[in-house]
Amino acid sequence: MGADAAALLTGGALVLTDGGIETRLVYEMGVELPEPLQSAALVGADALRELYVSYVEAARAHGLPVILGTPTFRAGARYAEAAGADVGEVNAAAVRHHLAIRAAAGDGPPILVAGVLGPQRDAYTPSETPGPQEAERYHAIQARALAAAGPDLLFAPTFPAVGEAIGCVRAMTATGLPAVISWVLDGDGRVLDGTPLADAIARVDAACDPAPLYHSLSCVHPTVAERALAGVAPGRVLECKANGSSLTPAELVALDHLEGDDPDTFAAEMWRLHTTHGLRILGGCCGTDARHMRALGALMAS
Repeated sequence: MGADAAALLTGGALVLTDGGIETRLVYEMGVELPEPLQSAALVGADALRELYVSYVEAARAHGLPVILGTPTFRAGARYAEAAGADVGEVNAAAVRHHLAIRAAAGDGPPILVAGVLGPQRDAYTPSETPGPQEAERYHAIQARALAAAGPDLLFAPTFPAVGEAIGCVRAMTATGLPAVISWVLDGDGRVLDGTPLADAIARVDAACDPAPLYHSLSCVHPTVAERALAGVAPGRVLECKANGSSLTPAELVALDHLEGDDPDTFAAEMWRLHTTHGLRILGGCCGTDARHMRALGALMAS
């Protein structure tokens, strides 16, 4: 279904995505995230299934397609090996989990399954990131494992440095599936390694053949995304999965509670990314839940 997914995502449709995962599990559902795999270790648990089903229901309530990302942000080879787990089975199980949710949802607007790859090390410490060649070797292991299980696309969120992003995109596109790279930004709208967003996009597109299907922003507040997009040519950034809070990611992870805008405020700020910058694939990250996605879906469907 990769070609169909690419056509939908680049063809002008408005698409909702899922929202917060780990923050909801911890603060809303009281679930402890097992280290080192975190949410990937919870595949098969009722809480994880209910969380993703809530995002399907938010999209279906407004007749929108939805993207569900697998809970495999921390299921790369480094983390799987530390857990004594097989990287192929961990990632395949997560894809099967989402395909089952799609099957159970029945007929309706499309539900796309995105196989998720996270950075090799800490997403908020760009000094720890590998260069392109090492990153390509590392991410190829997880990319192949995800692709073999049959998702519609591969999605690499919260990447803090251009070099690792190049390697990851090469690994993802080598599978033949559509691939999306998603950047995490500082408060000034630069990639965390200091690269202006427009330059980061240009460098990845020039270094990767094929280039990613489109670029995305994740784990940033909508107001940060808006500042960053002011210097970017229209058309290459199509997606934002935003935090509910304007605090930096480093500040958010230090909290012991959820922090975020109310759903209507969040939705209005996200919708402005569409009206001002043409983003069409919108969803949430830390501090957002199904209420935020329902409010956003209502604006997208209006």
